[in-house]
Amino acid sequence: MAKKAAVQADNDAPAAGHNSGGELTEGQRKALFFDHLRKRMAHNARIKEHQDAKKDDGKLAQADHIVLGDLDYAIKAITADDKKTVTDRFVAEGEILTWLGLSSGFQTDMFRDRAPAIERIEKDGELAGYAAKERVSGYPEGTDEDNRWLNAYDAAQKQMAVDLQAAMEARNAADDLIKGSEPPDDPFEEAAE
Repeated sequence: MAKKAAVQADNDAPAAGHNSGGELTEGQRKALFFDHLRKRMAHNARIKEHQDAKKDDGKLAQADHIVLGDLDYAIKAITADDKKTVTDRFVAEGEILTWLGLSSGFQTDMFRDRAPAIERIEKDGELAGYAAKERVSGYPEGTDEDNRWLNAYDAAQKQMAVDLQAAMEARNAADDLIKGSEPPDDPFEEAAE
């Protein structure tokens, strides 16, 4: 009996069959606390890594003359459940600028979406392509709407690849010029002569 009491005292666990009502001992609560603390600290470390990467990407965007607020606005507009709230806000801001005399004659209904349905579908596909979203139109497969959306998506993906390649080459060339380095010799130049 003394041996059984010593084991129970070491881990503060109630004896088997004890009607503890599911309450944990201080040692068990402490173990759970530190287990959750360890997990939370790991999550926080990963969040910090992502925040640091986002900050570094933001500096690169600014170096490319991209306004971070514009990126945040675009993310908000893309992810908005109700796109009308985005356009309503834009219209309201234009009207306020007119009231303040900072803009001449803003027409509140000018920016309402009056595009035909097919044009809107194509624009949605294009946006999804540029944003590299999932290639699923949301329209019944094989319908005209689905095909138009997918064609616009594919065209945007191709155009994005071409434009991004050109932009990266231009940026890298500018970086090389700033650093004062010479462009690398073309190994095929001699063979062509």
